[in-house]
Amino acid sequence: MTTKILQIATLGEEEDPIYVGIREYPVSKLFLLHEPEERFRAAEVARKLNELRIPVERVELKSPARDMYEVIATIVKEEKHKYDDIFINVTSGRKLMTCSAISAAFVNGLKAFHVEGDTPMMLPILKFSYKEVISPSKLNVLRRLDRLGGVVNSLNEFSESSGTEKSLLSYHLRGGRDSKGLEELGLVEIDRRTQGRLQIKLTEMGRLLLIGQEET
Repeated sequence: MTTKILQIATLGEEEDPIYVGIREYPVSKLFLLHEPEERFRAAEVARKLNELRIPVERVELKSPARDMYEVIATIVKEEKHKYDDIFINVTSGRKLMTCSAISAAFVNGLKAFHVEGDTPMMLPILKFSYKEVISPSKLNVLRRLDRLGGVVNSLNEFSESSGTEKSLLSYHLRGGRDSKGLEELGLVEIDRRTQGRLQIKLTEMGRLLLIGQEET
């Protein structure tokens, strides 16, 4: 049985690493991520790959730092059930795009590789995703916060709106001796406001983490 592999590749001034990646890791489909200035180059690469009967979907990133995480999380959510594996080729593209792609691979638990000459090298991405270190209960707290607009102005407000006891919410937010809280994981920010009230705010990473998560 043929293994179906989805590849995601960044595109910059170099095209060859993309072809090397496809040669070494045969693909069923390729998502080509590029910045606006590489729009015509991306179209040409897509044309060449289409001639090889490789379906290509181009995705333009206006800002790699801002858009990369959301784009990859969305691709994973929509495509993961169709393929046996997903690889990210982070070689081409500017440094910021490469760094963002590596980080997105870590968050989503994907295999990433870099091409040196004619040789691809797998990067030491952890075999588990960021999502796997967060319990279902903590994910539910993030979902409830997101449904409330991403920010609440007190723990009481959060408790009443979510139907969760304050002590349990505090544990998930702050953590304990046996578990890191959502604040320490960088998924929420907590600020002490007037009269000792705690403002709880969903961070950008927390929001992006939810994109690829199925409801439970």
